[in-house]
Amino acid sequence: MTAPSPDAPAHAPTVSPAGDPRSGAQPGPPTVSGTTLDEVVGLLDLDQAGPDLFQGGHTVMAGEVNHVFGGMVAAQAFVAAARTVAAERPVHSLHNYFLRPGDPSVPLEFHVERTRDGRSFSHRRVSAVQHGRTIAEMSCSFALPLDGVSHQAPAPEVPAPETVRPDTEILAGLPGVHPVAPAPDAFEMRTPGLADEVVHGRRSAPGESMPVWLRATGSVGDDPVLHAALLTYASDLHILRPVMGPHEYSTFAIDVRAASVDHAVWFHRPVPVDGWILMVNDSPWAGSGRGVARCRVYDDAGALVAEVAQEALFRLPD
Repeated sequence: MTAPSPDAPAHAPTVSPAGDPRSGAQPGPPTVSGTTLDEVVGLLDLDQAGPDLFQGGHTVMAGEVNHVFGGMVAAQAFVAAARTVAAERPVHSLHNYFLRPGDPSVPLEFHVERTRDGRSFSHRRVSAVQHGRTIAEMSCSFALPLDGVSHQAPAPEVPAPETVRPDTEILAGLPGVHPVAPAPDAFEMRTPGLADEVVHGRRSAPGESMPVWLRATGSVGDDPVLHAALLTYASDLHILRPVMGPHEYSTFAIDVRAASVDHAVWFHRPVPVDGWILMVNDSPWAGSGRGVARCRVYDDAGALVAEVAQEALFRLPD
């Protein structure tokens, strides 16, 4: 994700000054209020509308930019599934397909199908519905913890979060950056090397790891379902950044439109999202108008707590 300063070198990615970089639907940059942690936590507390039927709303910012954030839809779908599973079976994976754009003026209905409850695993299928049509589908699996072998890939050496400037400070006031980019969010993000990208136009190599520290902006208690839902939300915030990293385009740019196609999360351990977590993102491939991004998630002690993968469709300027 890059946005040049006035004195950026000629190879820096260009960023147009108008429109919504995520939906491309706005003729000019709207005024956005940002998203608070309390707002997101409240929206994850779904209303039960019937047997295995739940209802969820949208952030204020979704209405301001006329765009429903896929990470929020996935997090809400996961909560709907978890409401139907015994607490002793934590989630171990979810796979979400985004089928249609959401409408921020209409609540979402989450229909849960109890596909299977076995001796060790429970499986759920969730459909997110608006206007009588499915806009997203999720398969979600829960499992009893069992004994077995154990190993993990080590966490990379990166600057400590306390030594890295918040992303909002770096992005605020940069020309061509959409107001959504530096707007407050439920998570504070600190990206080592972000200034080199957005100010100096540095490009990354294909497959290069791009780390980002993040944490919730306040305490969220000890409910493991809420922590997993918030990680699902947060996992969609920065993951596509490496896809455009090797190219002259920017995911901050108004004329580069990205739409998530599918999103998967594997949960390895409980995820404490109100402490610092390190997301190590990379993109092994892009082509045919799509790009794939991957992410390893570590807690501040270096334990691998989750992994994420996403494929997105990109529309580039002519």
